[in-house]
Amino acid sequence: MPFQHVLEFSGLSDIGQVRTHNEDAIEICTESGFVVLADGMGGYNAGEVASTITTDVISKALKSRLRSHWAQVFPTSAHTVKRWMSDAIQSANDTVIEAAQLNSEYAGMGTTVVVAHFHQDLLLVAHVGDSRAYRYRADYLSQITHDHSVLQAQIDAGLISEEHAQFSPIKNLITRAVGVQHEMEIDILEHPAKEGDIYLLCSDGLTDMLNHDEIHAIMTEYSSNLEECCQALVGNANANGGRDNISVVLCRVVALRQRSFIDHIFAS
Repeated sequence: MPFQHVLEFSGLSDIGQVRTHNEDAIEICTESGFVVLADGMGGYNAGEVASTITTDVISKALKSRLRSHWAQVFPTSAHTVKRWMSDAIQSANDTVIEAAQLNSEYAGMGTTVVVAHFHQDLLLVAHVGDSRAYRYRADYLSQITHDHSVLQAQIDAGLISEEHAQFSPIKNLITRAVGVQHEMEIDILEHPAKEGDIYLLCSDGLTDMLNHDEIHAIMTEYSSNLEECCQALVGNANANGGRDNISVVLCRVVALRQRSFIDHIFAS
């Protein structure tokens, strides 16, 4: 049965305390209920180019699909929407590679990306790299993405503990990125959403400066105001050094209501 969402969004991207320009990019589409966050990498301004291309291509592709006539009239399966998300990220990957081939200054550029879309009573999350998604529910914060990084692989293999990992010199070495090669693996997961949930998408500029407990404490203190929460997360990351660009997007599920198929048709 179709669901009606009432969602509240807020986002903030900051250059940090060390970098000379911002290579992060975010896109929030309130109408279609999705967000995109990318963290670019590369020499010159190439990282900024890669992240901007990626957010633009993915946003345009998803808007086109989600706002199409058939998607508006007939309920679409989660499987289909996940395929649209995967196709959009793959299209961004091809576009970044093509741009790098056409401009030598962009050679070697790439970007992480995390995309979240509210579909029916689910949150669909697709990601490549180490930009993350978290869920804050009933005063409990949980990470719902799994980093594609060398350090995470070491943690999974039991070679290093979570406690020691935050001090590792290789924490920013990623194993997957958009724009690096044509064959790219994308993780796409689905999570049941509930009223009152707050979802956080962020670049590693936040998680390198704030640990899990610090993020949790800030979200608990500012959970009633998403804009202030974004500012507090970024402000505290900067206060702890701000060694990278810092980007955060927050979304609260204000209401999640079932409606009949007839209501869905007339609402469309």
